Amino acid sequence: MPYETFSRTGIRVDSPTLAITPDGRISLNAAACRILLELGAKHILLLWDKENLKMALKAVTKPDKNAFSVSITSHTGSARAKTFFDHVGWSARQRETLPAIWNPKERMFEVILQAKHLAHRDRAI
Repeated sequence: MPYETFSRTGIRVDSPTLAITPDGRISLNAAACRILLELGAKHILLLWDKENLKMALKAVTKPDKNAFSVSITSHTGSARAKTFFDHVGWSARQRETLPAIWNPKERMFEVILQAKHLAHRDRAI
């Protein structure tokens, strides 16, 4: 019997991405985790740009009262951020994976959130 090639269901991404789960967790891929590990960052500050529908995850090495802990295991990382997503009005029924642009000067990942998953509070539609 000849061998057949197994087709992977997941893909390897060499650029930073994050996924937002319906329960408000942020999952970071291996590329994003490598950057945080190189910086020695175990916490992130979550920043919100309401006008441009962008969020940022700013790497911090020291705990801050506004920082979220990042748990990095193996090659992935995660942070619980339900309160942040409630604040910005994020509501997606399934996991959403988004590209994250690394800004080395500011030490942060920048992500554009999809308008279809955001409550349009205080903005004209």
